[in-house]
Amino acid sequence: MIDLEGKSAILHAIGGILFGLLANYVYGAGLGIASGLATLLFLFIGLVIMGHVSAMILGRNSLSQKQWLGTGGTSYFFTAIVFWIISFNGVICL
Repeated sequence: MIDLEGKSAILHAIGGILFGLLANYVYGAGLGIASGLATLLFLFIGLVIMGHVSAMILGRNSLSQKQWLGTGGTSYFFTAIVFWIISFNGVICL
């Protein structure tokens, strides 16, 4: 059986895939020089959303905010950046 940190990392990786694919639309929204910063802000907001979703799924008393941020932050940002680059290069088209 997977422990809570592993489940949180898996949930964050799934969210990273979703928000990484959506980040291409934020990046291409025509914001000029601020598009990169807006995309990173979008990904950070996605991290907070996925943290709260994982806390609701796994139980609010089981993981603190520090734990889900520590266990899920790395897997979320890695998968989000990878899928953002893949969708930007046209490998995955939505």
